[in-house]
Amino acid sequence: EIITMVLDRSPVSEPVAQFSFQYRVFVTEFSPFEWSANLLALGLQDSILIGQVRFPEEDEEAQEVEFQRLHEIHHDTRVQSLAWGPRTSQVVAPRCLQFATSGTDHKLRLYHQESAEITVKQLKGHTDYINSIVYEPESGEQIASCADDHTARMWNCKTGEVLNTFHLSSPGMRVCWHPTEPGKLMVAQKSGVISLYNATNYTPIFSLDTCTSPLLSADWCHSNSLLVAALAFSDIVYFDLSRPSLPTERKTLHGEGGRMLRFSKWSDALVATVGKPGAGLKVIQHRASNLALLNIQKKVIGGGVSWHLRLPYLAVGNDRKVELFKFSV
Repeated sequence: EIITMVLDRSPVSEPVAQFSFQYRVFVTEFSPFEWSANLLALGLQDSILIGQVRFPEEDEEAQEVEFQRLHEIHHDTRVQSLAWGPRTSQVVAPRCLQFATSGTDHKLRLYHQESAEITVKQLKGHTDYINSIVYEPESGEQIASCADDHTARMWNCKTGEVLNTFHLSSPGMRVCWHPTEPGKLMVAQKSGVISLYNATNYTPIFSLDTCTSPLLSADWCHSNSLLVAALAFSDIVYFDLSRPSLPTERKTLHGEGGRMLRFSKWSDALVATVGKPGAGLKVIQHRASNLALLNIQKKVIGGGVSWHLRLPYLAVGNDRKVELFKFSV
Protein backbone atom coordinates (compact mmCIF):
# COMPACT_ATOMS: atom_id res chain seq x y z
CA GLU A 1 0.00 0.00 0.00
CA ILE A 2 2.78 2.38 0.90
CA ILE A 3 4.39 1.95 -2.50
CA THR A 4 1.26 2.92 -4.45
CA MET A 5 0.83 5.98 -2.26
CA VAL A 6 4.33 7.11 -3.14
CA LEU A 7 3.95 6.36 -6.85
CA ASP A 8 0.89 8.60 -7.00
CA ARG A 9 2.79 11.47 -5.42
CA SER A 10 5.07 13.76 -7.36
CA PRO A 11 8.71 13.64 -6.23
CA VAL A 12 9.87 16.16 -3.65
CA SER A 13 11.79 18.89 -5.41
CA GLU A 14 11.78 22.02 -3.26
CA PRO A 15 12.93 22.41 0.34
CA VAL A 16 10.20 23.34 2.85
CA ALA A 17 12.70 25.50 4.75
CA GLN A 18 16.05 27.13 4.10
CA PHE A 19 18.44 28.63 6.67
CA SER A 20 21.25 30.93 5.51
CA PHE A 21 24.58 31.42 7.25
CA GLN A 22 27.54 33.74 6.92
CA TYR A 23 29.99 30.90 6.25
CA ARG A 24 30.09 27.69 4.28
CA VAL A 25 28.65 24.58 5.95
CA PHE A 26 30.87 21.48 5.81
CA VAL A 27 29.04 19.13 8.21
CA THR A 28 25.30 18.84 9.05
CA GLU A 29 24.18 16.55 11.91
CA PHE A 30 20.83 16.17 13.67
CA SER A 31 21.16 14.53 17.09
CA PRO A 32 20.10 10.85 16.84
CA PHE A 33 18.99 10.77 20.49
CA GLU A 34 15.47 11.11 21.88
CA TRP A 35 16.15 13.92 24.39
CA SER A 36 17.94 16.10 21.87
CA ALA A 37 16.43 15.13 18.51
CA ASN A 38 15.69 18.74 17.49
CA LEU A 39 19.30 19.87 17.93
CA LEU A 40 21.18 20.48 14.69
CA ALA A 41 24.98 20.89 14.66
CA LEU A 42 26.76 22.57 11.75
CA GLY A 43 30.49 22.28 11.19
CA LEU A 44 31.95 25.44 9.63
CA GLN A 45 35.42 26.65 8.58
CA ASP A 46 36.55 27.53 12.12
CA SER A 47 33.51 27.04 14.36
CA ILE A 48 30.62 24.77 15.29
CA LEU A 49 27.10 26.17 15.30
CA ILE A 50 24.54 24.44 17.52
CA GLY A 51 20.91 25.28 16.94
CA GLN A 52 17.46 24.04 17.85
CA VAL A 53 15.03 23.40 15.01
CA ARG A 54 11.37 24.04 15.82
CA PHE A 55 8.85 22.04 13.80
CA PRO A 56 5.14 22.88 13.44
CA GLU A 57 4.37 19.15 13.96
CA GLU A 58 5.73 19.33 17.54
CA ASP A 59 5.57 23.00 18.48
CA GLU A 60 2.23 24.83 18.40
CA GLU A 61 3.93 28.23 18.37
CA ALA A 62 5.96 27.45 15.25
CA GLN A 63 4.00 28.31 12.10
CA GLU A 64 6.85 27.02 9.95
CA VAL A 65 10.18 25.28 10.48
CA GLU A 66 12.50 27.61 12.42
CA PHE A 67 16.20 27.52 13.32
CA GLN A 68 17.14 29.01 16.68
CA ARG A 69 20.87 29.56 17.38
CA LEU A 70 22.01 28.27 20.77
CA HIS A 71 25.83 28.28 20.65
CA GLU A 72 28.66 29.11 18.30
CA ILE A 73 31.90 27.47 19.45
CA HIS A 74 35.37 28.18 18.11
CA HIS A 75 37.11 25.29 16.30
CA ASP A 76 40.85 25.48 15.48
CA THR A 77 40.45 23.95 12.01
CA ARG A 78 37.74 23.20 9.47
CA VAL A 79 35.29 20.64 10.87
CA GLN A 80 35.66 17.27 9.07
CA SER A 81 33.05 15.23 10.93
CA LEU A 82 30.83 15.51 14.00
CA ALA A 83 29.06 13.08 16.34
CA TRP A 84 26.47 13.69 19.04
CA GLY A 85 26.76 11.97 22.43
CA PRO A 86 23.85 10.30 24.24
CA ARG A 87 24.22 12.53 27.32
CA THR A 88 23.04 15.52 25.32
CA SER A 89 19.65 16.77 26.48
CA GLN A 90 17.75 19.98 25.89
CA VAL A 91 14.45 18.52 27.14
CA VAL A 92 15.11 17.12 30.62
CA ALA A 93 17.14 18.85 33.33
CA PRO A 94 20.04 19.24 33.74
CA ARG A 95 20.51 20.50 30.21
CA CYS A 96 23.68 19.04 28.79
CA LEU A 97 25.68 19.06 25.56
CA GLN A 98 28.00 16.22 24.52
CA PHE A 99 29.46 16.05 21.04
CA ALA A 100 32.76 15.43 19.28
CA THR A 101 34.44 16.64 16.10
CA SER A 102 37.38 15.76 13.93
CA GLY A 103 39.41 18.49 12.30
CA THR A 104 41.87 18.78 9.42
CA ASP A 105 44.71 18.47 12.00
CA HIS A 106 43.92 14.73 12.55
CA LYS A 107 42.75 15.32 16.15
CA LEU A 108 39.48 14.46 17.87
CA ARG A 109 37.87 17.10 20.07
CA LEU A 110 35.35 16.14 22.74
CA TYR A 111 32.98 18.91 23.87
CA HIS A 112 30.95 18.86 27.06
CA GLN A 113 28.69 21.40 28.74
CA GLU A 114 26.58 21.04 31.87
CA SER A 115 26.76 24.55 33.28
CA ALA A 116 27.57 27.73 31.38
CA GLU A 117 31.07 26.71 30.35
CA ILE A 118 31.82 24.37 27.43
CA THR A 119 34.92 22.24 28.03
CA VAL A 120 36.94 20.69 25.21
CA LYS A 121 39.41 17.80 25.31
CA GLN A 122 41.74 16.96 22.43
CA LEU A 123 42.59 13.33 21.59
CA LYS A 124 45.71 12.71 19.50
CA GLY A 125 46.73 9.44 17.89
CA HIS A 126 45.51 9.35 14.30
CA THR A 127 48.15 10.32 11.76
CA ASP A 128 45.82 11.20 8.86
CA TYR A 129 42.32 12.58 8.22
CA ILE A 130 39.60 11.21 10.52
CA ASN A 131 36.61 10.36 8.32
CA SER A 132 34.01 9.29 10.88
CA ILE A 133 33.34 9.29 14.63
CA VAL A 134 30.59 7.80 16.80
CA TYR A 135 29.80 7.66 20.53
CA GLU A 136 28.89 4.46 22.37
CA PRO A 137 25.10 4.99 22.26
CA GLU A 138 24.11 4.09 25.83
CA SER A 139 26.58 5.74 28.23
CA GLY A 140 28.65 7.90 25.90
CA GLU A 141 31.75 6.86 27.84
CA GLN A 142 33.60 5.60 24.76
CA ILE A 143 34.02 7.02 21.30
CA ALA A 144 35.15 5.29 18.11
CA SER A 145 36.88 6.87 15.10
CA CYS A 146 38.29 5.74 11.76
CA ALA A 147 40.77 7.46 9.49
CA ASP A 148 42.85 7.53 6.33
CA ASP A 149 45.76 6.12 8.39
CA HIS A 150 44.28 2.59 7.93
CA THR A 151 43.09 2.36 11.54
CA ALA A 152 39.92 2.57 13.58
CA ARG A 153 40.31 3.45 17.25
CA MET A 154 38.25 3.12 20.40
CA TRP A 155 38.85 5.80 23.05
CA ASN A 156 37.92 6.34 26.69
CA CYS A 157 36.19 9.74 26.74
CA LYS A 158 37.10 10.48 30.37
CA THR A 159 40.83 9.68 30.26
CA GLY A 160 41.40 10.24 26.52
CA GLU A 161 43.36 6.98 26.25
CA VAL A 162 43.13 4.64 23.26
CA LEU A 163 41.37 1.46 24.40
CA ASN A 164 42.04 -0.38 21.15
CA THR A 165 43.43 0.18 17.66
CA PHE A 166 41.84 -1.83 14.83
CA HIS A 167 44.37 -2.26 12.00
CA LEU A 168 42.65 -2.05 8.60
CA SER A 169 43.83 -2.91 5.09
CA SER A 170 42.69 0.44 3.65
CA PRO A 171 41.39 3.82 4.90
CA GLY A 172 38.49 3.67 7.39
CA MET A 173 35.55 5.59 5.92
CA ARG A 174 32.70 5.11 8.44
CA VAL A 175 32.13 3.85 11.97
CA CYS A 176 28.60 3.05 13.22
CA TRP A 177 27.40 2.02 16.67
CA HIS A 178 23.76 0.93 16.63
CA PRO A 179 21.56 2.00 19.59
CA THR A 180 19.93 -1.44 19.84
CA GLU A 181 23.23 -3.31 19.30
CA PRO A 182 25.69 -1.53 21.64
CA GLY A 183 27.88 -4.64 21.82
CA LYS A 184 28.90 -4.32 18.15
CA LEU A 185 30.94 -1.72 16.27
CA MET A 186 30.74 -1.44 12.48
CA VAL A 187 33.77 -0.25 10.50
CA ALA A 188 33.55 0.33 6.72
CA GLN A 189 36.78 0.49 4.69
CA LYS A 190 37.58 2.11 1.37
CA SER A 191 38.47 -1.33 -0.06
CA GLY A 192 34.76 -2.29 0.09
CA VAL A 193 34.95 -4.44 3.24
CA ILE A 194 32.60 -3.72 6.16
CA SER A 195 33.54 -5.41 9.46
CA LEU A 196 31.59 -5.91 12.67
CA TYR A 197 33.64 -6.10 15.87
CA ASN A 198 32.77 -7.02 19.42
CA ALA A 199 32.77 -3.62 21.16
CA THR A 200 33.92 -5.09 24.50
CA ASN A 201 36.82 -7.39 23.58
CA TYR A 202 37.44 -5.95 20.07
CA THR A 203 37.41 -9.34 18.29
CA PRO A 204 36.00 -9.50 14.74
CA ILE A 205 32.48 -10.98 14.46
CA PHE A 206 32.13 -11.09 10.66
CA SER A 207 32.78 -9.06 7.51
CA LEU A 208 30.67 -8.02 4.53
CA ASP A 209 32.23 -7.39 1.12
CA THR A 210 30.76 -5.07 -1.51
CA CYS A 211 33.33 -6.48 -4.02
CA THR A 212 33.65 -2.93 -5.40
CA SER A 213 35.88 -0.02 -4.48
CA PRO A 214 36.26 2.71 -3.54
CA LEU A 215 33.68 2.50 -0.78
CA LEU A 216 33.26 6.11 0.38
CA SER A 217 30.24 5.79 2.66
CA ALA A 218 28.13 3.22 4.52
CA ASP A 219 25.35 3.24 7.10
CA TRP A 220 23.68 0.92 9.60
CA CYS A 221 19.92 1.48 9.49
CA HIS A 222 18.66 3.11 12.71
CA SER A 223 15.14 1.64 12.53
CA ASN A 224 16.21 -1.85 11.37
CA SER A 225 19.44 -3.19 12.85
CA LEU A 226 19.61 -6.03 10.28
CA LEU A 227 20.04 -3.58 7.38
CA VAL A 228 23.38 -2.16 6.25
CA ALA A 229 24.08 -0.29 3.01
CA ALA A 230 27.20 1.08 1.35
CA LEU A 231 28.11 3.30 -1.59
CA ALA A 232 30.84 1.47 -3.46
CA PHE A 233 31.90 3.47 -6.52
CA SER A 234 28.66 4.03 -8.49
CA ASP A 235 26.59 1.32 -6.74
CA ILE A 236 24.44 1.23 -3.65
CA VAL A 237 24.86 -2.20 -2.05
CA TYR A 238 22.49 -3.55 0.64
CA PHE A 239 23.21 -6.30 3.18
CA ASP A 240 20.94 -8.27 5.50
CA LEU A 241 22.89 -9.09 8.68
CA SER A 242 20.74 -12.19 9.32
CA ARG A 243 22.35 -13.68 6.18
CA PRO A 244 25.53 -11.67 5.77
CA SER A 245 27.43 -13.70 3.19
CA LEU A 246 26.29 -11.87 0.03
CA PRO A 247 24.66 -8.51 -0.74
CA THR A 248 20.86 -8.70 -0.96
CA GLU A 249 20.59 -5.95 -3.57
CA ARG A 250 22.83 -3.79 -5.73
CA LYS A 251 21.86 -0.86 -7.95
CA THR A 252 23.86 1.66 -9.93
CA LEU A 253 22.98 5.07 -8.55
CA HIS A 254 25.67 7.69 -9.23
CA GLY A 255 27.39 7.18 -12.58
CA GLU A 256 30.69 8.76 -11.55
CA GLY A 257 30.72 7.59 -7.93
CA GLY A 258 28.74 8.12 -4.74
CA ARG A 259 30.29 9.78 -1.71
CA MET A 260 27.68 9.90 1.06
CA LEU A 261 24.84 7.62 2.18
CA ARG A 262 22.44 7.92 5.11
CA PHE A 263 19.38 5.83 5.96
CA SER A 264 16.31 7.63 7.24
CA LYS A 265 16.15 7.14 11.01
CA TRP A 266 12.36 6.68 11.11
CA SER A 267 11.88 4.37 8.11
CA ASP A 268 14.10 1.61 6.78
CA ALA A 269 12.69 2.21 3.29
CA LEU A 270 14.32 5.59 2.62
CA VAL A 271 17.96 6.35 1.95
CA ALA A 272 19.64 9.62 0.97
CA THR A 273 22.79 9.68 -1.17
CA VAL A 274 25.08 12.32 -2.65
CA GLY A 275 27.35 11.59 -5.61
CA LYS A 276 28.66 12.50 -9.01
CA PRO A 277 28.03 13.69 -11.65
CA GLY A 278 27.68 17.15 -10.18
CA ALA A 279 27.27 16.16 -6.53
CA GLY A 280 23.60 15.40 -7.10
CA LEU A 281 21.37 14.52 -4.14
CA LYS A 282 19.02 11.52 -4.36
CA VAL A 283 16.51 10.07 -1.95
CA ILE A 284 15.31 6.61 -2.92
CA GLN A 285 12.80 4.15 -1.59
CA HIS A 286 14.83 1.00 -2.01
CA ARG A 287 12.05 -1.54 -1.51
CA ALA A 288 10.15 -0.04 -4.42
CA SER A 289 12.94 -0.90 -6.87
CA ASN A 290 14.94 2.20 -5.94
CA LEU A 291 12.17 4.63 -6.75
CA ALA A 292 13.56 8.17 -6.62
CA LEU A 293 11.53 10.45 -4.36
CA LEU A 294 14.05 13.23 -4.70
CA ASN A 295 16.55 13.70 -7.47
CA ILE A 296 18.24 17.07 -7.36
CA GLN A 297 20.60 17.51 -10.26
CA LYS A 298 21.78 20.92 -9.13
CA LYS A 299 25.07 20.73 -7.32
CA VAL A 300 24.93 20.18 -3.58
CA ILE A 301 28.07 21.86 -2.26
CA GLY A 302 29.21 19.15 0.14
CA GLY A 303 27.85 20.05 3.54
CA GLY A 304 26.50 16.63 4.47
CA VAL A 305 22.99 15.24 4.90
CA SER A 306 21.20 14.23 8.10
CA TRP A 307 17.74 12.82 8.86
CA HIS A 308 15.65 13.87 11.86
CA LEU A 309 15.16 11.08 14.41
CA ARG A 310 11.35 10.90 14.27
CA LEU A 311 10.00 13.48 11.82
CA PRO A 312 10.11 13.01 8.01
CA TYR A 313 12.73 15.72 7.42
CA LEU A 314 16.12 15.61 5.75
CA ALA A 315 18.63 18.42 6.39
CA VAL A 316 21.11 19.10 3.57
CA GLY A 317 24.14 21.34 3.94
CA ASN A 318 24.56 23.26 0.70
CA ASP A 319 27.29 25.91 0.55
CA ARG A 320 26.21 28.71 2.94
CA LYS A 321 22.78 27.33 3.70
CA VAL A 322 20.97 24.34 5.12
CA GLU A 323 17.89 23.13 3.27
CA LEU A 324 15.18 20.98 4.87
CA PHE A 325 13.19 18.59 2.69
CA LYS A 326 10.01 16.90 3.89
CA PHE A 327 8.78 13.43 2.87
CA SER A 328 5.40 11.77 3.24
CA VAL A 329 5.76 8.01 3.06
